Amino acid sequence: MRRPNFLRPSGNAAAGAPPAGQSAGGPAPAGGPADPAGGVERERAESRRALAREHGWTYTEQHQRAINGWPRTALPPGPLGRVRNEVTGRHRGRPFRMFDYVRGEESGDAPATTLVVYAIGLPVRVPYLYVQDRAGGARDLYAECPDRRFAVELLTDGVREDMRRFAFTDLVLDGDVLICTGDRGAPREGEPFLDALADVVAQVPADVWSRWGRPKTR
Repeated sequence: MRRPNFLRPSGNAAAGAPPAGQSAGGPAPAGGPADPAGGVERERAESRRALAREHGWTYTEQHQRAINGWPRTALPPGPLGRVRNEVTGRHRGRPFRMFDYVRGEESGDAPATTLVVYAIGLPVRVPYLYVQDRAGGARDLYAECPDRRFAVELLTDGVREDMRRFAFTDLVLDGDVLICTGDRGAPREGEPFLDALADVVAQVPADVWSRWGRPKTR
């Protein structure tokens, strides 16, 4: 089984060179589109720039190709949204990216909605796995995977406990990244959320990675 993609793959989803127009925590490039949400959106952008400056990460105002090749389950259903205020770098030794995913157009009747999306690198490339906690509490999980054995082995008691502790409702493993949206998770935005995802990855036994993983390719 192969999951449906948003767009054609174009390399590692969690790492790789950002596009032209990026800044390494510096001011946003001039000449971008008008900010539809005014001051609120400017504050979000400045917050991300500050986060990038603080940690030596890279800020990019717009990077639509960041979701090239992602499975459809990694983001909410509906028309493709826009990738804004992306921050990329390494955290606890793993490449990551976080960004605002903006859906809809700003208007009086149907204002745009924004959620925060995270992707953090895995030790190896693994089969596709979509995990959803539909009832809460990480006890009865829905899993979609080409090989059920991989889902059973990866979803250890430790992984389930961390899903429950951090209130994660949806996780996607695809290639060498773990993807999560930040709209309903318990951790605060930024470092706490990245720490929570890194903790989930650390709960997976090493023999699961070695048994199911494939080496990363450049």
